[in-house]
Amino acid sequence: MPRAALLLASATALLAPQSTIKQTRRHSTTLNPLEQLAEQAQIKAYEASAAAIAATISAKVAEKGDRMPDGMVPIVQEFMRTYLDVVAKQKRDPMEKVPVLKEYLGLVEDQLDEPFVFAPYHEAWTEENGAPIDHLKMDTAFMEPMLDPNDSVLLGSERVKDIEALLAKGDNVVLLSNHQTEADPSCWSFALHENHERLERDMIMVAGDRVTTDVVAVPFSKARNLLCIYSKRHIDNPPEEKPKKMRHNAKTMTAMLRLFKGGGKCIWVAPSGGRDRPNSDGVYTPAAFDPKSVEMFRLMSAKAADKTTHFYPVAMMTHRLFPPPKTLTPGALGEPRRAIRGSVNIAIGEPIDFDEVTRAGCLVDDFPPGCVEDREDAAQVAAEYAHLQVSQLYADLVKDAKDRGSPYYSADRY
Repeated sequence: MPRAALLLASATALLAPQSTIKQTRRHSTTLNPLEQLAEQAQIKAYEASAAAIAATISAKVAEKGDRMPDGMVPIVQEFMRTYLDVVAKQKRDPMEKVPVLKEYLGLVEDQLDEPFVFAPYHEAWTEENGAPIDHLKMDTAFMEPMLDPNDSVLLGSERVKDIEALLAKGDNVVLLSNHQTEADPSCWSFALHENHERLERDMIMVAGDRVTTDVVAVPFSKARNLLCIYSKRHIDNPPEEKPKKMRHNAKTMTAMLRLFKGGGKCIWVAPSGGRDRPNSDGVYTPAAFDPKSVEMFRLMSAKAADKTTHFYPVAMMTHRLFPPPKTLTPGALGEPRRAIRGSVNIAIGEPIDFDEVTRAGCLVDDFPPGCVEDREDAAQVAAEYAHLQVSQLYADLVKDAKDRGSPYYSADRY
C-alpha cells in the first residue's frame, strides 16, 4: 500500500473515543466581602514571606557562584523565586516547602562538589533500592505544589491495566511519546502513584545528556530509572568528545538489549529526540518522530525475539509546568527555569502493530516473514504512523481541556 494511503487508512483507527479519568474537583465557594479581604491579605502575607525566603536563598546561591557553571546562579535564583511564588498563590505558607528546598539545594551542592556520572543504565536512587537519600520522595514533595490534581486527566486509563498485565507475564512495553517539559517523569509519577505505584517505580525513561549533566536537573534525574544517551544535538559538541560519547551510546544500546531480553520492562521514549516547541503563534504540537529512533526500538524488540514487545502511542500536554525555551541552542545545557503551576494531561492510545504498518518493508533480513526489502521506507512509515497517532491523542487532550474549561491550558496556550 502506498505510504500516503497507508497513513490515511490508519487515521480511522484513531477516532475511537478515549475514556477519561479525572481527579475529584474542588467546588468553589462564594466569599462575602470581609472574607475576600481576609483572603487577599493572607495571600499578600504569604507572597511577602515567599519573597523573603527567595531573597535569602538567592544570597546563599550567589555566595557559591564561583563553583557554579557560567550563568547558573540567576537560573537557580529565578527557579526558587517562581517556585515559592507558586506556593504562596495557593494560599499556602511558603515555609512548608523550606525543608524540601533545603534538601534539593543540598543535592545541587553535592553535584557541584562531586559530579555524579550516570551509567548507561541508571537505577533510581530510592530507599527501596538502598540509596542513602530517596530522590523519588524528594521529587514528589518538591513537585507537589506544581501539579493540580483537580484539572489533571488520564485518557485511556484502562490501558494502564492492560500494560501491567503484559509486564506481569514477561512482555515488554514501549511508550512512544511526545515530550514537553523536563518534569514529564514527575508527571508520570503523579498520574500513576495512587493506583499503579509499582509501574511508577519500575518505568524506565530514555534520557538525553542535558538532564544528566545540568546541576539543576541531576537531583531529579537520579529519582528515575534511566537509559542515558547522548542526543544528536549534543553528540558533536565538543568535537573531541564525540568518540567517548559514541562509546557511551553503544553501551546504552547493550544495556537496553539486556533489559529487553529480560522481559517485563516498560520504557518511555520521545522519538523526536527532545521537547516540543511552540510555533510562531505560541501553539504546541507533537514534534516529528525520528525514524531512526523508532526503528532502533523495533530492532531491539526483534533481537529479543523470545519476549514480545508492545508499542503504545502516548500524548502528553504538560508544557506549562516548566516551559521550555522557544528556540534550541545546540551545545547549551543550562537553561532558564520558571516554575508555573499546571495540570498533568496524558493520553494512551491503542497498541501499534508495526508488522502490519510496515508489511511492505523488512526490519531485518526476512523479518517480518513475507516482507519486501525496503527498510528505509518502512522506518519512515513507522515513524509517521506513530506520530500520527500521538498527534490525534494530543488533539484529544486539547479538546478535553477546552471542554472542561481548564484554567491552565486555555485557547492561547495549547
